[in-house]
Amino acid sequence: MVNEVINPQLQTWARRYVRQVESQVRPLSASRRRKLLLVHLDGVPKAALEEGLRSGQMPFLGGLVGSGAYALDEAFWGSPASTPAFQGGFLYGHRHPNLPAYSWFDRELGRKVQMNTPADALAIETRLGHRPGTSLLSEGGHTYFSLFQAQANNRLCMSTVASFKTMVRGFRYEMEGVVAGRTRGPLSYLRSLGRDAWNAFTEVHRWARIQRDWRHEHAYLMSRVFLQRLGWSFAHTKALVDMVRGVPIVYLVYGNYDEVAHRRGPRSEQALAELRRVDAYLAELHAVAHAVQPGYDVIFLSDHGHVDSDAIEKRTGQRLEKLLLEGESPPLSEDVRRGLLDGRVLPERGREPHVPLNPVVVESGNFSHVYLTRERQPLEAAQLVERFPEVLARATRHPDIGIVVVRQRDSAVAIIGGQVYGSEDIISAPLPVEFSRRAVADYLRELPHMPTAGDLVLFGQAVPQGGTVGFAWEFGSHGGLTRTETASLVCWPQSLPVDLSALGHCTQLYERLSSIYRDGARPRVEVAPTGWREASL
Repeated sequence: MVNEVINPQLQTWARRYVRQVESQVRPLSASRRRKLLLVHLDGVPKAALEEGLRSGQMPFLGGLVGSGAYALDEAFWGSPASTPAFQGGFLYGHRHPNLPAYSWFDRELGRKVQMNTPADALAIETRLGHRPGTSLLSEGGHTYFSLFQAQANNRLCMSTVASFKTMVRGFRYEMEGVVAGRTRGPLSYLRSLGRDAWNAFTEVHRWARIQRDWRHEHAYLMSRVFLQRLGWSFAHTKALVDMVRGVPIVYLVYGNYDEVAHRRGPRSEQALAELRRVDAYLAELHAVAHAVQPGYDVIFLSDHGHVDSDAIEKRTGQRLEKLLLEGESPPLSEDVRRGLLDGRVLPERGREPHVPLNPVVVESGNFSHVYLTRERQPLEAAQLVERFPEVLARATRHPDIGIVVVRQRDSAVAIIGGQVYGSEDIISAPLPVEFSRRAVADYLRELPHMPTAGDLVLFGQAVPQGGTVGFAWEFGSHGGLTRTETASLVCWPQSLPVDLSALGHCTQLYERLSSIYRDGARPRVEVAPTGWREASL
């Protein structure tokens, strides 16, 4: 059935490609009974992919699903809806990896970390506390463009770039097969790269002039040319070669859509063009996966969705930090005060508010981590009421902040519409329809396991057409609690000897894939409760 989806010309190309690479690259000596190619479509919302299938803009993937050879299902990976948390759970099986965002102030390190900074990614991966042989990629797997190496044999991920010596030592290994595996001639590729670079430059210049803001455009231009074109082309070629050689598991991250969605919006023409572009790459990967012997199982998934982001700086003329920490403050609502204290009485000395000491406000897209002190332990609700009522009042009363989450005793609560709700009460909270009640409740259960998250975690209010207010200067965001951001996808062959439907946490994906792709190993992980589905609310 699958061969019927791959057109004869592509099948012929794939067989010829496999013979070409086999003649020049040594195969691996060891072979597993089943092999896996896992393609991670970073940031692609399930709704956007389904629209691409319906409209015919993704004809290959649409053909796979439409033929019945592949199943496409929604998945909920847990909180937050961000790549670090997903990869910590999916690659290592960590139920609570303590990865609160893509960027945060790390209490243990005493500084802000950014996961696209190699040294930070290495420090965080080292702290994950993994044991040899526990990763999905251990024992010979390869990874391309992931944040973590996860015990893979190769070194093309964010955490390994931190060491120049490591990169130099692995250069020969990484380049093996690239020349044999290229799918285009050098001159053709250089012409295409030059054309793409020029188009990217003119688009960036036009966009920045319209927005009257250049703050991210230089980095975005470099990303378009070197990461999204050169980098992806290299990773795609290496994945093809890996399958010919017989690498047991190949984990390939396609980050182009995510990069473009942040800077231009998830429904922009540039972002949708990346979905059309990747469909052709997926066809090549799938054809080679079935041309090699033994063949590969191919699974597609996304880690989170993207929503339109209306920056708070554009709406108010001020950054979030200034809105929270400066100016006049309304009184803290008595309902909020009473709900946060939960029957406790503050001592008399706690009546005067404190001034935040070296506060840090991290704008993590459409949510934000607010650290009011540099203390190693996060503040609890009663401490916030006692020491920082003015900050609480500004956050809970601002119209552009939809949800404020804080720790309360050993759990967490959300302040929504001037009232305090626990995870079991979210069903009755006055949430706009854009938000996922399941995701909000899950986040409240997860926050006590994230000590490095902020004292306050703020989520932008919903805006028309399904977007949210954003705290960072970007036009597409994720990490928040909307239905679009938290409804991920997994697409797998119906012939797979394991069911990947109705997944309620990324550790469940880790467990099910490990059971068939790690030589029968069945790692024991703490499986998250699936909770209730959105439809039941």
